Amino acid sequence: MMTRDRIAPTAPIHSLPRSETGARTLPKFEATPRTAWPRRILVGTDGTSSSASAIKAAHSLAERTGAAVQMETVYRPRVPVPPSSARRGIDQCERGERGPAITLLRKVQRQRHELSRYAHGWPLRLEVGDPVAVITGLAKETASDLVVTGIGHFDPVGARCDGRTVLRMARQLDVALFAVAPECESPTRCIVVLPDGRMHGPTIDAALQCLPPDACVWIALPDRSIAPDPELIEQGSAREIALGARPAGLPADERDRRTYKRVDVTGDMLAGVLRLAEDVGAELLAVPNRGEPGPVRVFLPNLAEPLLVAAPCSVLVVPDVTHHGGA
Repeated sequence: MMTRDRIAPTAPIHSLPRSETGARTLPKFEATPRTAWPRRILVGTDGTSSSASAIKAAHSLAERTGAAVQMETVYRPRVPVPPSSARRGIDQCERGERGPAITLLRKVQRQRHELSRYAHGWPLRLEVGDPVAVITGLAKETASDLVVTGIGHFDPVGARCDGRTVLRMARQLDVALFAVAPECESPTRCIVVLPDGRMHGPTIDAALQCLPPDACVWIALPDRSIAPDPELIEQGSAREIALGARPAGLPADERDRRTYKRVDVTGDMLAGVLRLAEDVGAELLAVPNRGEPGPVRVFLPNLAEPLLVAAPCSVLVVPDVTHHGGA
């Protein structure tokens, strides 16, 4: 890997496109609207220690942005509930499953009480059904623009085989997903991963919104020489790339004391990002999730799901089709 803030002298020099005035410009990218983000956060919880980390992270972000937060827990019955747009509470369970559903609710309520300094005043709702379908539907119903949940365990083999809820949510959500690692209340060291070498404004902007003004940010791109493409980012420091992703017309934040570094990854992008995360002690990886919500994302060259399986830290997944910034 080669780390740089400017193009290394030994690298091929490619001129950036110039505007009509002759000024150097960066390639165009998906613009993000000029609104506060996130405005509404949905926290998926099951009362475990993984959920505790998600609650703390949501609290930290809500304090910084003023977002409204709602908690949701979902009981998955042994007897599948038929698909329905109607809300399903405990009374929709088979009689023998109402006890376990109530136990789950009490567990979550007890955790919310223990973490009252973080979750005070957050409404909590219990639903019965498939967690992914329920949370995806509720995110749309409540116009949430960020879903926060625990990332779960860090056993890559088990994570791949057990069909973790967080992986399935990454396929279905059309809003950003913040999968929080244990003890990650407020990340300060973040790698923004652009695996195809193209700008993705929503991912960069969402990552910056999740970070304090003195954070360290690395922007990881594939090395130009191994993935030649005229649309790839050819030149520009990490700071130029990050500031170029700011919503149109939004003035520069004078309080921004973040440090930025650009990293061009040679070889396999996934392996390179994981090595970088270990080397710099990253606490958050932010990555685009290309494609429309649904199974088709699995067949696209996305790193979102592999990172959710293998990353040693929290992961922020930002889709192409998104309510990012709100309507």
